[in-house]
Amino acid sequence: MNTHRTAKDLSPEELAEYRQRLDQHLQNRKVDEALLQRAWQTAHRVATMLYEDFGATQVAVFGSLAGQERFSKGSDIDIAVWGLPDDTYLDALWETRNFSPEFKIDLINFHSTKGRFRERIQSQAIQVQQGETDCSRLISEGQKIRAEREKTDGKMNNQELINRIADEQKKIARTVEEIKTRLEKMEAASAEDREDLKDLIAIRLPVFYMGLENIFKRIAKEIDMDEPQGKNWHTDLLEQMSTSRSLRPSVISEKTATALTRILKFRHRFRNIYVFELELEKIVENAQEVCDIFDGLSTELDVFIVWLKNPDA
Repeated sequence: MNTHRTAKDLSPEELAEYRQRLDQHLQNRKVDEALLQRAWQTAHRVATMLYEDFGATQVAVFGSLAGQERFSKGSDIDIAVWGLPDDTYLDALWETRNFSPEFKIDLINFHSTKGRFRERIQSQAIQVQQGETDCSRLISEGQKIRAEREKTDGKMNNQELINRIADEQKKIARTVEEIKTRLEKMEAASAEDREDLKDLIAIRLPVFYMGLENIFKRIAKEIDMDEPQGKNWHTDLLEQMSTSRSLRPSVISEKTATALTRILKFRHRFRNIYVFELELEKIVENAQEVCDIFDGLSTELDVFIVWLKNPDA
């Protein structure tokens, strides 16, 4: 059996079978009330810090914790903050990095958001009020939202995961466009300018791969319920995404995974040496590979999203 087939390689019957299993799995997932309580307590403590130490004017929780049915072990706590200048926001971001040993805090400066992402925050936000002494109201409000969603939709909704993938795709596309632009400029650049362009391209290559890993990690958490750990987790995650699982088809093709493996190796090298030590030829080679595979990679992700959106596709 070929375990590397993506959604576009499968028959409608095979896709429907995957989707049926996924829907059943999501319906059967139980909410860990103790985990939710600890998460809300953590969110409340973060909000208190943002109000008291950084002068925030508003703090709200959105995303998986606000929806609750999607929140599980390993999920991030998404928090939006208002009223912080850029420098202050960066200081606050630093403070939240290791705020909790159990949860990763994803702090978003609301004023820097745009478009659908901004609308999504506004529609999902559960505000943490300044001076609120505990999180009992927040837990109660979250429970009401969950009960309402269960009434209107018997099946788990994949929209949050779809939104996250789409958000990362946009960021990745911008990064690839920046790489392409600098590759084009390099052709007619002077020796000095080529060095500067080399550095700018080299910095963006790891950003490209990090964006992809963000997508892959979410799929591993939300669908596979199996996020790789240990020193080889980068390569294990890539292999996992190129292999079909019981609840989903392969996210990316074997061909794409092979190309990404080469880029991953470059990324590891980049993280262990200085930029000026990297050979121009190697940087250009990897940058060109990113540009070459991007359209096919985007198509594979789009097909996967279509499958998540449409049970009968």
